[in-house]
Amino acid sequence: MNSQQPRTNPADADATLRQALQQSLHDTPAADHTALQDRVMAQWQQRHPATAPVLAGAHGGNLSGGRAGRLGWWLLAGGLVLAAALALGWANRSDPVLDELMQPDVLSQIGLGEL
Repeated sequence: MNSQQPRTNPADADATLRQALQQSLHDTPAADHTALQDRVMAQWQQRHPATAPVLAGAHGGNLSGGRAGRLGWWLLAGGLVLAAALALGWANRSDPVLDELMQPDVLSQIGLGEL
């Protein structure tokens, strides 16, 4: 049931396996790597169809997506401009307490020492 195999050091086995894999990578032509990559991407896209167009750009496709892609970029840019305008407006709002103190009658009372 249990065959007797010589025990090897796991670090030696790992190093031997790593060397064998690296050697096989150097011996394999580039066309085989491309074919393998294409097969892996096709299988992955079948399993994850919702993200396939996004990753097509990483695999050599066009990320812009034509008209829809340009519309998305314009919406994103418009949203960023709107957010910046709102942030500036919020940061430059006036302080009601300071506005109250700057009234001429309050300033005159402060000058006379009554406040």
